Amino acid sequence: MSSGKSAPEPSANRREIDGETFQAMIMKIRRRPRQQISGHWFNIVEAAGHRFLQGPLNTDVRGQRRNGGLAYITRLVRTEDIAGFWPETTGRLLAPEECHAAAAFISSLDGRDVELIVPLRNRALPVRWERFEDSREYPLYAAHIHPRILSALSEITFQRLLDVGCGSGNLLAAIRRDNPHAYYAGFDIGPDNVEAAKEKGLENIREEKGENVATVYAMAPPFDVIIFCGILNRQIMDGDSARTILKKSLTRLAKGGLVIITGYSSCHFCARELKKKGLTVLNKSIPENIFRDYDEFYLRQFYVARKD
Repeated sequence: MSSGKSAPEPSANRREIDGETFQAMIMKIRRRPRQQISGHWFNIVEAAGHRFLQGPLNTDVRGQRRNGGLAYITRLVRTEDIAGFWPETTGRLLAPEECHAAAAFISSLDGRDVELIVPLRNRALPVRWERFEDSREYPLYAAHIHPRILSALSEITFQRLLDVGCGSGNLLAAIRRDNPHAYYAGFDIGPDNVEAAKEKGLENIREEKGENVATVYAMAPPFDVIIFCGILNRQIMDGDSARTILKKSLTRLAKGGLVIITGYSSCHFCARELKKKGLTVLNKSIPENIFRDYDEFYLRQFYVARKD
């Protein structure tokens, strides 16, 4: 999701607090004057009606340099204003004990109530895989991302499912094992991936660009679920391409159908953008992972949304 060394993990030595204590703590923090804050990188965490700046935050307090993990910010701090590396903004820095308490409370919330918004930082060239299951990233998907999707799908009933950017078909094959009577289809631009998916007995796999979903399935019944696992993410494609794919794919999603958007790198979309596309966001993140060590991989963004 992010690159760079974060501040000391707020989850360490957490002090558990309840919602009333959390709100009282925030009211105290809001009475402080704003300070100039800089850092290597920033994320935004929205939770319980409040916004926080997350990352290795630096500020001068009475002539002494301090390093904190969270700062309270308002909606005047826009995502585009803190994009890139070494951004600067203003906010109210949380003391270390407040960081631990806030992180503990936010981590205990439901995924529908917490969102991690990652400003655009890394402009590296898109990742290109030949056969996805042979890539160095695949073990992370197999161990951490695919199980989350399987868990989400276990709670719903569906008859038709499309995986856009299906890779080697590993996720589709796992979903089919749990739901053998549904119809499955997959898109991928890599011929090696399409071949690998068909070797798993998956029949409806096409070597196509995601932008072609609406055209290919124009005359077919709509899907109940469309999965975007890793494809609508930075380091995979640019934002305009991601928006085009999502817009066209949504035309082939049934009313009341679900989209799942997640992956190894940060997502191009946030809940506000998904709502503008006629979706009700049911889940935004995995709160217990947000404050874990950024030098290690933990899946943080996990969007599930229903078409209105």
